[in-house]
Amino acid sequence: MSRKLAYEHVDVFTSKPFGGNQLAVFTNPGRLSSAQMQLIAREINFSETTFVFPSKVKGVDANVRIFTPAEEMPFAGHPTIGTAYVLMKNAKGKKPSKLVLGLEAGKIEVDVVKSNKSETRLRMTQPVPQFGSALQNRGQAARAVGIKGHDLLGGGVVSNGIDFMIIEAASVDAVRHASLNMDEASGVIQRHKVAGLYLFARVEGKKINVRARFFAPALSIPEDPATGSAAGAVGAYLARILKFPADLKLMISQGEEMGRPSLLEADVHCDRGMVHSVWVSGSVASVGEGSIITP
Repeated sequence: MSRKLAYEHVDVFTSKPFGGNQLAVFTNPGRLSSAQMQLIAREINFSETTFVFPSKVKGVDANVRIFTPAEEMPFAGHPTIGTAYVLMKNAKGKKPSKLVLGLEAGKIEVDVVKSNKSETRLRMTQPVPQFGSALQNRGQAARAVGIKGHDLLGGGVVSNGIDFMIIEAASVDAVRHASLNMDEASGVIQRHKVAGLYLFARVEGKKINVRARFFAPALSIPEDPATGSAAGAVGAYLARILKFPADLKLMISQGEEMGRPSLLEADVHCDRGMVHSVWVSGSVASVGEGSIITP
């Protein structure tokens, strides 16, 4: 029998509604099947939708399942931070300042780093990234994201629960004018077995020192306005190739080309390029509530 399920809509990696990355959070989904959750995520059609279930594991506050419109994900950044925000906001009595969420990729800790009337900012741990193969066909990768071959500096696979192809461009202009070529992108994604293509450029001497875009057509996400998991991956990538001697902090701008400006902060704890831990933080804004009839 069909029933109505309530959800909350938040925008993540922005302090104001209608920016950042949209997320629908179902805090009481009942006994939905995986197929039903996938249908709901496809209907809502945000980059991700989450479903929260009680935890049976000591030290884990809730289990969370994450769905794109195309498939379930073991881990993702903005759904983790956004779901923690909703659970903290709705907690009865004293509001918690820290939660541990159980994801398919493992336990993820989320804590509050700033909370006032104008902004709530959360920080999450990430699985320690692993480094895979280098970018094998630069010409194809450049065509995949619509930039000139000489504007591509390099790249490689970084995995932190999700496999990303990190691609570095020579300039912010190259990133700004990039455009997805579906056929070429599919070739790169299939060759390297990654979720999508994360294009970025360094901005020297600026507070916001990385400009990025993420294309994931295989997940039914032609472009993502804010990608928290990839923020940690690119931080680890830079720490490694620069053989960074100490902790690396990045401010990452994403989503402007989509009209959804986003700001992400990545903190990489490293020692001469060896990455020990990664944290990603950002603000969350409440947008509204809704309900959907179960399929």
